[in-house]
Amino acid sequence: MSRIIKPESLHLQAYNLIKQGILEGEYKPSERIVEAKMAEKLGISRGPIREAIRMLSRDGLLTYNDGLVRVYLPSVQDVVDIFQCRRSLEILAISLSIKNISKDEKEQLSRNLKETAKASERDIGIELGKLDQEFHDIIINSSKNHQLIELLGVIRTKIHYMRNSMVNGDFYPSFVEEHERIYKILLDGNEEEAEEVMRRHINKGLEGVLEHIKSE
Repeated sequence: MSRIIKPESLHLQAYNLIKQGILEGEYKPSERIVEAKMAEKLGISRGPIREAIRMLSRDGLLTYNDGLVRVYLPSVQDVVDIFQCRRSLEILAISLSIKNISKDEKEQLSRNLKETAKASERDIGIELGKLDQEFHDIIINSSKNHQLIELLGVIRTKIHYMRNSMVNGDFYPSFVEEHERIYKILLDGNEEEAEEVMRRHINKGLEGVLEHIKSE
């Protein structure tokens, strides 16, 4: 983890660094986050750390339990609830994307797929996770429905966290192929097929997380 650059806003830097650590698996589900130790690690006082912890709690990535701060450990029901919302919203997103996607956004998806294929060959899990999120974000934004984009933004961080911390690495090759299929169907403009493929894609993501939970 990088250290704090003091001229910048300290609590925002702390927030971004701790959040990055959680999303990239440096801090594990249910791991305790100790304010004093984190302040020492980042080289700042406890005040900005305290504010960063509050912000991360609002994001749902940290939880308070008996006075202790821990990294969020989703229950099975949490996972199901989040993915049910995601499935419905992303099915709508791809349906709207077929009608509204721009040429530039199509090119963004194409570049994303090329970068994803390269990352898959090198087996870089963190990079693949970021590219996975980017692929879905491009489709969501291309829907041009601002309320939909906002609603997905509310659960975006938790989805990213669940995928990175709770999905087996064997999942990545299959999602690369699925993204290529989604892209082709989107270009073809087959709305019904696109909705069905996105539904199966999200369901597979849910199954991957639940399988991880069962194996723990």
